[in-house]
Amino acid sequence: MSAGISAVLITTFVLVSSCSSREGSSLIEHHRIDSEDLDFPEEVEVAASFADRFYEPVGSLVEPDMSTFDLPAQASEVFNLSHVLRRAGIDNTPESLLENGFIVFNAFYSTDNPITAYETISDWDQPVYISSGIPLHMLHIFFDQILQNLEEKYLYEDLLIVCNSLYKINLDRGCALNTAFFAVPLSLLDPSFISDPSIADAVFSELELIEQHLGFEDSPIFGYREDYSQYIPRGHYTASERLERYFKTMMWLGRLTLLLNGGEPHGQTATYIVSEDDAREMTASALLIVSDLNTVESDGELLLNKWKRIYEITAFFAGFADDLSVPEYSNAAREIAGESADTDLIWSPDFYHQFRNYVNANYANPSIYSGTGELISMPDENGEFNPDDLQEAFVKTTGFRFLGQRYTPDSEILGKLVFPAVGLNPSGRNRFMPTGLDVAAAFGSDAALSILEERGAFEYDFYGDSLASLTSMIEDYTPSDWHSTLYMSWLHCLYLLQKEKGEGYPDFMCNDAWDRHTLSNFLASWAMLRHDTILYAKQSYTMQCGCAIGPDEEPVPSAGFVEPVPEVYAELRATLKMAERGLMEFGVLDDEIEMRFNNATTILKNLQNIAERELAGEQISSEDADFLKDFARRLEIAISWGGITSEGLETSLIADVHTDQNSMSVLEVASGNLDYCIVIYRRPDGNIEAAIGPVLSYYEFTWPMSDRLTDEAWREMIANDEPERPFWTEMFLEE
Repeated sequence: MSAGISAVLITTFVLVSSCSSREGSSLIEHHRIDSEDLDFPEEVEVAASFADRFYEPVGSLVEPDMSTFDLPAQASEVFNLSHVLRRAGIDNTPESLLENGFIVFNAFYSTDNPITAYETISDWDQPVYISSGIPLHMLHIFFDQILQNLEEKYLYEDLLIVCNSLYKINLDRGCALNTAFFAVPLSLLDPSFISDPSIADAVFSELELIEQHLGFEDSPIFGYREDYSQYIPRGHYTASERLERYFKTMMWLGRLTLLLNGGEPHGQTATYIVSEDDAREMTASALLIVSDLNTVESDGELLLNKWKRIYEITAFFAGFADDLSVPEYSNAAREIAGESADTDLIWSPDFYHQFRNYVNANYANPSIYSGTGELISMPDENGEFNPDDLQEAFVKTTGFRFLGQRYTPDSEILGKLVFPAVGLNPSGRNRFMPTGLDVAAAFGSDAALSILEERGAFEYDFYGDSLASLTSMIEDYTPSDWHSTLYMSWLHCLYLLQKEKGEGYPDFMCNDAWDRHTLSNFLASWAMLRHDTILYAKQSYTMQCGCAIGPDEEPVPSAGFVEPVPEVYAELRATLKMAERGLMEFGVLDDEIEMRFNNATTILKNLQNIAERELAGEQISSEDADFLKDFARRLEIAISWGGITSEGLETSLIADVHTDQNSMSVLEVASGNLDYCIVIYRRPDGNIEAAIGPVLSYYEFTWPMSDRLTDEAWREMIANDEPERPFWTEMFLEE
């Protein structure tokens, strides 16, 4: 253990071993708590999947049979190309447009508002192109706005009641650790709250670290290392002071762990994070919380019901906890203690050993290392690192989280494709920072795989095997897995998006450049998903490395062209209906939101129908043409939410998705201003036509963890010093 940690344990860690009402060093004498009976029901049930309750598939069966032509295209054969290029401000026909059948470019009228983009194009009297990225962005708006509404209107108050009740009962019984644990969120949620003098100093110190959010520090309450840079409000949580308070509270309740396993030696590089005595007291304190939830009422309702409502609503959106919580600890305690559980029993060493062994044997460890304890992987006597250190980190960090951050497969992918699970490359370098390409590759993107090969990712020891294992995990997902939560349904939309397109699809969709453009769309939408769930999705960490490194008469332009991926629009429809059914059952669906759901699903149904007709080689109907010409207005009706949030409709969104403890930096992924895309395709009448429309952009870069970027900072960066795009976008992006 380092000298710094030893000092904290000596001077400030008294709270971690404290469950008595006496002051000073005697706080560690937990046995002075009066004996009381505890209640652990036979089974605490929480939802484990929402697929069967809320999801119903929307089918899309069409045999691709579009008319095609051989690339490269001939400019003279595209009857409206000169008109489209002139409107776009492009003087000469780009060679890559003819070579690939499409180009993506920045325009001088760039915007991050899709409605503005479509309104601009609607005045040109040229076919409008509708990219799949736009309805994916629409899903972001619904996801983000509804979640924000639920947090402010419902979850904030429930959270305040639960934390206040648990604070008071633990203060009365003299359990300082639990009292301090709940005093922190109370201080954040209620500015008028004043901590009891017995724990006030530690709570004040904890709040200072949260407000400074500089990075890893020793927690004054828990003693081990915590990453306080995670407490920078970002995503939609900068929209109001209430949301900022909610963000910090849920981050605290989602990250701090009452550790299960302890022993000697303990510390950042040791077998355990804390001593056995400390782990025993943390475990007993966790069981007090579980019992209190089952016995304490507020306004005639058990706290457990309020806790379940908070957990299940957030799980519906963002996924299920990666760490153990109330159900597992309650069930395990009942199994070990039987009918006679009391405070004397749960603090006994014999009970702790039985309980610890039962939990370790019957419940899975976390799948994502989230930085708890700032663990360090040390080399052996030969200077080599053990890839199993990551698995050992999962055991070390096993424990109870009150509202633990959520498991997502993309976080697992990022966390398992870096040191120490991945070894050295031939140059002797470690892979400390992942990339969004890792996620796309595991989801089956051939474009991502080829880029990773170009970058030398497969030269790192174990990278290929680890990626293959993760790819198999994704391929083995069942429909129930894919639709267990809204987060997973969104990921399934992206999974379908990147599926290989072959015969019967338009020419521009059947080349490497389009595959990379699809990859950019995939990652831009994924960045939005991570932005919307930044508070809940458990972020992966790289462990610290110890001492390491035409005819005469022109045809009339059509109304437009929809990217022919009808299965994606069908899945988006199903996802929105899943959200609507869930909100209705939770009792939080109001009339205005229901109306917007109806408008959005109508848009998606029309896009699906048009895409199916296009792909089948059929002429779109006059009603389809009217829909495309009026797309800007229809989109505005569906997604313009009238000032619920400061974000509005912007596509310029950013999220940090992984933290590297070695460089003290994070991986930022972002979507920026809309690009514009021109596509060339053959119509059913045989004419070759060009269409133009907005598409999503993608950015990825590392940034200091102490300055995790907000949307506001990202938009300022775009305006003043825009980062470079990923190098692999050069194949389709026209400068």
